[in-house]
Amino acid sequence: MRRRISSKPIILPEIKKTYWKRRPSEIRGYQRVFYCNMENGDYIRVDYSFKDKRVRIYLEDSEEGGNPYYAVIDKGRITAERNATSGRPVPLQEKLEKRSEILSTLPNKEVLHLINKHYGIGETPDEVAARKKKRQEELARTKKRYFKQEEVPSFAKKEIVAPTKRYIRIRDIADIAVGGAIVGVVYYVSMDFVKMGIASAVFGIILACIDIFIRGKETLLLKTLLFLLTGIMLYIYGYFVL
Repeated sequence: MRRRISSKPIILPEIKKTYWKRRPSEIRGYQRVFYCNMENGDYIRVDYSFKDKRVRIYLEDSEEGGNPYYAVIDKGRITAERNATSGRPVPLQEKLEKRSEILSTLPNKEVLHLINKHYGIGETPDEVAARKKKRQEELARTKKRYFKQEEVPSFAKKEIVAPTKRYIRIRDIADIAVGGAIVGVVYYVSMDFVKMGIASAVFGIILACIDIFIRGKETLLLKTLLFLLTGIMLYIYGYFVL
């Protein structure tokens, strides 16, 4: 048996379009207005005046619960971008550019001409691609200009050696021996533990200053504390005990 082919036409899903309505504008300085309610909840209206070559694009943004914004294009230049509730200036490039495809369907070429291709409205696909490419290049230049990676000088590109622990060196042993000898001489001459303690503490401070400011090396904390603590104990012993 031959299979009968149905002669019924295939019904494709209807392509939803944006239907603009037109009426006289109630805003002073404008002649007429195109307006539409979008399925996503946006409300868009475009007031225009051919006499003054002025366009006002108004948007109630559904993504923000219907917050109202408007931009004014006067003689081909953007002269205002504001929140319609507070009157505060706000950048509308991103908001209106997202809806440029819808706004480009305005059924009046003269109105599109007054908009002067701002926010990507009325641009051809080639112009859209060129604008996006130009923006990417500007963003790349900005990043390169303000977020430069710090170049490491050639003399600093050597292998960085991790800091090692400080150990007592021969120089530190020599400093301790010299300090001990000085303290011993002070005691031998004065036979006074108080003077001996003062000499030890002073030598510890002087030794730390020599290491930091003259030798240009990190001082050994143990060496400095040795003379300071010894000096304090000798001072206390000589002043309070004897």
